[in-house]
Amino acid sequence: MSQQDVEVVRRSFDVWNTGDVEAIRGLYAEDAVIEGGTGLGRTLEAGDPIGRWVAETQEPWAEVRWEHERVVEGDGLVLSFYRAVGIGRRSGVDVVRDLAAVYRIRDGLIANERVYLDRDEAVEAAGLREWTGDTSF
Repeated sequence: MSQQDVEVVRRSFDVWNTGDVEAIRGLYAEDAVIEGGTGLGRTLEAGDPIGRWVAETQEPWAEVRWEHERVVEGDGLVLSFYRAVGIGRRSGVDVVRDLAAVYRIRDGLIANERVYLDRDEAVEAAGLREWTGDTSF
């Protein structure tokens, strides 16, 4: 895993926070596969998965931002811990949710991103069971 791969993941949080769909698409490979996302348990691929993901992410929120917390490098992947902070579009309720994602980077672009609600599950999926880092913040 290179420092460039880690930087792609870090930069993605700034770009997602702009809400600029074209800029977000620019971080992902054309054939990117997104697992989890807003519909955890499903996969988005083919036919503009990034555009669909952005739309699905923005629809329920009057306001949303992604707060990057920590990156852990793995064997051929990047594991990121982050927090989603939003205000429900219909409810007006503030929501804060700790999340994690496992990324595979190819040619400087995110080729696969899998989102996890359970940070320990993400650590295990990344093959970093021996990692003794604290997954709570």
